[in-house]
Amino acid sequence: MTFLSFKQLESYRLHEGRARMASSGVAAEDHLIKYVLPHLNSEQHTHTLATEHEDLPAGSHVKLKSFDVINDKVHVHAEDQSGNDQLIPLSKLYKPGEAPANRGHDYENKFVDRLKKHGIMPHHLSGAGSTAGTDFAVENRKKKISHPGAVTGSLLNGETKDGVTASMGQLTIHHTKEKGWHIGDKAKQNRPKYAEEIRKAGILEYMNKMHGEPDKAESTGSGRAKTIELKHPNLDPAHAYLQDHHVHVLQVGGYGTYSVGKKDETGHGLPNISGKGAWRIREKQKGNKFARTVAFHPDGKSGLNKSTYDLDKDEDLHNFKTTLGHKD
Repeated sequence: MTFLSFKQLESYRLHEGRARMASSGVAAEDHLIKYVLPHLNSEQHTHTLATEHEDLPAGSHVKLKSFDVINDKVHVHAEDQSGNDQLIPLSKLYKPGEAPANRGHDYENKFVDRLKKHGIMPHHLSGAGSTAGTDFAVENRKKKISHPGAVTGSLLNGETKDGVTASMGQLTIHHTKEKGWHIGDKAKQNRPKYAEEIRKAGILEYMNKMHGEPDKAESTGSGRAKTIELKHPNLDPAHAYLQDHHVHVLQVGGYGTYSVGKKDETGHGLPNISGKGAWRIREKQKGNKFARTVAFHPDGKSGLNKSTYDLDKDEDLHNFKTTLGHKD
């Protein structure tokens, strides 16, 4: 009898315990029937990425559209949360419903519970998760406004980020023969401040000068146009994007609490975000070289300067609560 080494057993335990699917062999056929076919064309993001795929990070959620067998391995055509099409080997996905908890949502949920426990966030409100709404709300009782229910203060919108890996801005640009690379009118209307930051940064000029023939773009092994990364000297684009989303307070795990906008609506003296950023320009839909997603994020762990306040700390939360007119 042949025994597996401890390292082999641990690898097997992790693989099976986290329920990843297989791309080849009998297991792939079984997983395709059980875990893929029933979810094709679902309106929900039913599957989670187990490992990084191109520039899509592990933990990302996708909708399954169809599947193909390429070089004897099952791949799925999927749509990520940004609306981009992806071609992903089945082995890079967890079985539906069996992925580890999403760290970002876990942090958001704990933070929301913390605010409610201290009475800063009304109990009847809920976090928004991955929806278009903001993640939390704080009640400024020093600004009296009538609301339905028990809320009497001004409600301020908040956004959470579990660290600096998540995008802090995103918009799609398009290429036509007449206009070249440009921002569409709808995108300008929905994200006016972020669209202006893209223009000011010279992203469109760069794309038209360096990538003016999209059908000739350099591609990766999967056929998708190679992702373009450009450094940015500050975090103004992220600040603009948050304002477009009507956010007043930003909470970043490990970095602290920030105000959004020219005026700190909490009155607590929270600073705006500052640091250095980076643009990531990627093909929005595999095979469509004429649309690119322009995302923005802090440039690594040192890209965001830490705040002088952090609502994850009890003393800072107590002082913040006092500023907002809440009693212990």
